[in-house]
Amino acid sequence: MIRNYTFDEAYKRFEPHDHKCTYCGEAEMENMNDCYFVPLFVEGDRTNIVVYRSVKYSKVLIGIPRCRSCKDIHYDAKNKAVTISVVSVIILLGLLLYNFMNLNAFVFILGIFATIFGGIYGSSKLAERYVANKGIYTLQDGAETNEVVQDLVIAGWSFTMPTA
Repeated sequence: MIRNYTFDEAYKRFEPHDHKCTYCGEAEMENMNDCYFVPLFVEGDRTNIVVYRSVKYSKVLIGIPRCRSCKDIHYDAKNKAVTISVVSVIILLGLLLYNFMNLNAFVFILGIFATIFGGIYGSSKLAERYVANKGIYTLQDGAETNEVVQDLVIAGWSFTMPTA
């Protein structure tokens, strides 16, 4: 079916035979659970009627080999980025609330939305930066460099889930 991969019925995923880490290119994967399993989607059927919309799709999990060190780097980068973002959002929201009486209502609401959006977006960008500073691929970049994933994307599969 997919070359160099075995389908695991219990976990409903494709597990790689190759154990060389895709993210650093040096170490070997020790445990199958260290892999990053990227979800890929393909649209099966779409219905668009005036009052009803639906989409049927298939999902497959493809294992990207990853060593324990790279898994730890990805995990630590995400945790560090989320912690910094949450603390920043709390501080900024506190400052907005402290200055509530001095601000225009529009500016106050805009500040709340900008702070929350900035925290969410900033967290993902900060995690990417931490990973890049360690000299390895981000989760998405590593998945995109995988040959099997590239073949599936060319065949019509996508990283984003279809919506109706």
